[in-house]
Amino acid sequence: MAAIWPGADAPALDGLDGAALRSAATGGDDHFARGAHRHPHGEFFLLRSGYMRSQSPTGRWLIPAGHLCWVPPFTDHAGDTANTDGVRLYLAPEFCQGFPDEPAVMRCTPLVGALVERLAAARLHPVISGATGRLLAVLQDELIEARGGLMMLPMPQDSRLRGAVETWMDRPDEQVGLDEIAAAAGMSRRSLTRKFRLDTGLPVGEWLQIAKLMHGIDLLAAGRSVTDTAFMLGYDSISSFVALCQRHTGMSPKVLARTLTAGK
Repeated sequence: MAAIWPGADAPALDGLDGAALRSAATGGDDHFARGAHRHPHGEFFLLRSGYMRSQSPTGRWLIPAGHLCWVPPFTDHAGDTANTDGVRLYLAPEFCQGFPDEPAVMRCTPLVGALVERLAAARLHPVISGATGRLLAVLQDELIEARGGLMMLPMPQDSRLRGAVETWMDRPDEQVGLDEIAAAAGMSRRSLTRKFRLDTGLPVGEWLQIAKLMHGIDLLAAGRSVTDTAFMLGYDSISSFVALCQRHTGMSPKVLARTLTAGK
């Protein structure tokens, strides 16, 4: 997914049409992409199969099936999906108080899945009844309790740092050192390491590994083998890629690939 921030013009899209809560099913084998946008309502997206790549001004995610995504009202974001089957819930902004004020992702537990399916069953809720409000309250509690834990790549907000790493992200198979990134950012190596950690919360080296892994996950989702993916990312051995994947996702590349391509 190409970078679109900062400075992107994000149009507002309204999916509620005056309702308090509305659901919409998604599905199909085609790749679907939507550029930078925002909406006045909150949005949940439950992925049953396939995967989604998403980004906001603060970070990027690659989200496999079996997860629930939350996007607060008026949040600039973009995303694209492949081979997805799922359901979206659009919630009026006055009912979004108490939900996280930043995008969040959580693994879909049986309880969360049942809550979303129950809320989606009516398709359209002109008003939020007592029963619907109670379901939303439980979903809110579950999201706050379980959010986090999924791999996220925080993007630098400093324009020099962002420009330097985005240039590298277009060629993640190439080896890049701190001196090269520092030169691209117009900084000394010492300034780069200090500013980068303050800006993203991660050391440069760890950030680069996560960025490379996210590209690898995208290759796995496209059907590449673990061996091909490792070598396309510039690794000398498959074991290095396996260890990186296990450390950051808790799964081996083979298991992760099955998760990403479920339903294809």
